[in-house]
Amino acid sequence: MIGLALKIVWNRHDAEEIVQEAFKLTLTNGPRLPHERYEPWMFRTVANLCLNLRRRRRPEPLTEWTDIPQTASPADRLQRIEQLDNLRTAIAKLPGQQRIALVLRTMEQMSYTDIAEIMALSVAAVRSHVHFARQRLAELLDADTMEAQS
Repeated sequence: MIGLALKIVWNRHDAEEIVQEAFKLTLTNGPRLPHERYEPWMFRTVANLCLNLRRRRRPEPLTEWTDIPQTASPADRLQRIEQLDNLRTAIAKLPGQQRIALVLRTMEQMSYTDIAEIMALSVAAVRSHVHFARQRLAELLDADTMEAQS
């Protein structure tokens, strides 16, 4: 759950707080949830809490937690950090539902069926969100590349 939250809010402390809040909600709503509905409910709750937080705050720089090999040259490390920051900025510009679907599919490697259950959408709607998110992400990253070259 922390991994999902981290990929949406880009801040470890906030991700941990969000997951704690989701577990608090589980304690109040948990007895009413059937066992098979718990995991999708938790993913949906964490994703919604992340979106709420992102609406209120700006993300922190990536340099504090990026996993870049220590053997990389300083120029390579800086380039990698810049690429990750551009990616994060582009993902942040996606609409909330597209962002969640993309993160669950590409970063959490979930099936479309599982994502549909988590997001309470049809599989076709999830596929559409992922498709349009990828398309928009490519456009945003191409625009950033063109800007950097000029």
